[in-house]
Amino acid sequence: MSEKDLFGAAGQRLTHFEDCRSAIDQLYLEAFATQGSQAFDDFLDFVVRFSNLSVYNAMLVRVQRPGAAAVATRHKWAEFGRKLKPDAVPIVILRPFGPVSFVFEQGDTDGKPLPGENESPLFATGKLSQDIYDQTRLAAEKYGIKVEQSDSYGVLLAGTAAGFGVMPEKLEAKAGGWFRVRLNSKHDLPTRFCTLAHELGHIYCGHVGGDSKGRWPDRRNMSRAQAEMEAEAVAWLVCQRNGVKTKSREYLNEIVRDVAPADISMYAIFEAANRVESRTAPAEKK
Repeated sequence: MSEKDLFGAAGQRLTHFEDCRSAIDQLYLEAFATQGSQAFDDFLDFVVRFSNLSVYNAMLVRVQRPGAAAVATRHKWAEFGRKLKPDAVPIVILRPFGPVSFVFEQGDTDGKPLPGENESPLFATGKLSQDIYDQTRLAAEKYGIKVEQSDSYGVLLAGTAAGFGVMPEKLEAKAGGWFRVRLNSKHDLPTRFCTLAHELGHIYCGHVGGDSKGRWPDRRNMSRAQAEMEAEAVAWLVCQRNGVKTKSREYLNEIVRDVAPADISMYAIFEAANRVESRTAPAEKK
C-alpha cells in the first residue's frame, strides 16, 4: 500500500470515528441536560444490560432505539413465541465477519409475555377516553408546549420533556416560551396519559426552565431525585383522579429516601397537577 493510500485509509477511519463520536456524545449531552449526572450511569447501565452484544453494537442500539428493553433477531423472537408487528422497524448492528445484521426491539413484537414484562412503573392501566387525553394535550399546547409521539423509543423509555430558547413561529402567538414533550407511541393510551402528566409535571414545576410569562419559575437547580418525586406526584394525582391506575406509589417509595421533605414543594405539585387536569389554559391578561 502506498503512503498516499495509507494516509487515505487512516483519514477515513478518523472521519468514521468522529462521526460516531459526534452522534453518541450528542445523545449523551442531550440526556445530561435533562437527567444530570444520572445520564452517565444510565449510559453505562444500558451497555451492561445488553451483555449479549458487543459494546459497540450496544451503543448502536442506544443511538437508534433509546429505552430499548431487549433486542433479538426475527428468528430469536419466534423462539420466544413472539412475532414482529407489521410496522416493526429494524435496528442495524454490525455482524461478525459480515456487513450488518438486523435486530428488533421488544416493543416491536407481540405474543407470549416475557418474564417481568409489565412490572415496570412506567406502565398504567384503566379506562381513559381519547377525548380526555386529547384535551390535556391541546391545553398544554396553549402554554407553548409541543406534544409529539415517537416510534423510535424502546419500551423502557416512556417520554421526555425539554425546554428550548427558540420557539417555532406557530407557537409564538400562544406562549412566551417553548417546551416539548415527546411520548412513546408504542405505549397504550393509559400509559401515554400517565407519561404526559409526568412530563407536564416536570415542565409546570419548572424543572426544565421557567415560563417567560411568569406562570411558573425556573427550578432547574433541583436534583434529579427531587424533580422526579415532584413530577411523579403530579402524575399520580392526575391519574388517580381520572381513573388511571399507576405504580407511582412504589416508584415514589424508591426515591423518597434520597429526598428531604423540605426539598419538595407541595404547592408546586398541586399547581402543576391543576394545570394538567384543568385541560384548558387560562386567558392571559393583556
